[in-house]
Amino acid sequence: MTLLDSKPRPGHQFEITGFTGDQVYRERLHEMGLRVGTKVTVLGRAPFRGPLLVRFNTSFLALRNEEAACAQVKAL
Repeated sequence: MTLLDSKPRPGHQFEITGFTGDQVYRERLHEMGLRVGTKVTVLGRAPFRGPLLVRFNTSFLALRNEEAACAQVKAL
């Protein structure tokens, strides 16, 4: 399941298990610091299915739907 497929709600925690999809988005996620094994917490989503706000370690990210769809996750 991807981060977008998981229908994330605020407070849900996931562990990244891999990346799939377009190479550009995978590289972008990697450059932002997301790696396999990273635990992320969903903080919310912008209105009208906008970016997904997540926290990992001490960082905060707003992921576009295309980026969130590339991160394969498992629920914690």
